[in-house]
Amino acid sequence: MSTSTSERGHAKNVANFETIIISCTGYGSNYNPSNSALTIGNLIVKHEKAKQQLKTVKITKEPFDSITGKRQLLFKPLKPYTTRVINSLIAQKAPPSVVKDARAIARKMSGKRAPGTNKNNSEENQISVSQQSFDKLVDNFDELIVLVQTEESYNPNEADLKIEYMQNYLSELSTINTQVKNAANPYSNALISRNKELYTPETGLVDLALEVKNYVKSVFGASSPEYRLISGIEFSKPRD
Repeated sequence: MSTSTSERGHAKNVANFETIIISCTGYGSNYNPSNSALTIGNLIVKHEKAKQQLKTVKITKEPFDSITGKRQLLFKPLKPYTTRVINSLIAQKAPPSVVKDARAIARKMSGKRAPGTNKNNSEENQISVSQQSFDKLVDNFDELIVLVQTEESYNPNEADLKIEYMQNYLSELSTINTQVKNAANPYSNALISRNKELYTPETGLVDLALEVKNYVKSVFGASSPEYRLISGIEFSKPRD
């Protein structure tokens, strides 16, 4: 499930919870659960907390998306740039062993994540996996710079292939990567808090909505118009 689809699912759950509250309020004094968590007042409080969690996710997501987009642009030339560095090594008659090591680093930078290593598809996990991937790119590029520095024959005339340029580029990559981490922290925490508010077993918004349905069915009957009014209101939980 894409992040945007997932976000619509969370918002739909919260909106549908409000619909259930309005319907149950309309039942008047006949809606009188002994479970205090299902009273209209407590359902309203739960709905307000859930709305606030959705809002916090949106507020923290905007700066995270912004800096993530900037990082994507800065990292985009890295792999073709690495190829240019290797070709420069070859052109300057670097030893085959050095070229071989440089190509091995390049292969690591172009490698794909092993199948089956990202079974948990939660938003928090996606952020973590992405961060690990960019951390590895920074580390591998640093490794390439160290290798090039040890090769005395490497002295290109092209300014953007010189070691100083490579080091500056590495610094930019590392800096923006840290900025993404800083932005990811409040966003990840907001996702966690939202999921607890909506999906904690028994006390989460979705389970409370299902309990309300069961209560209304027990009071008015499965074929009653009161139950039919809310029985079709859908709630869903995200799949891991």
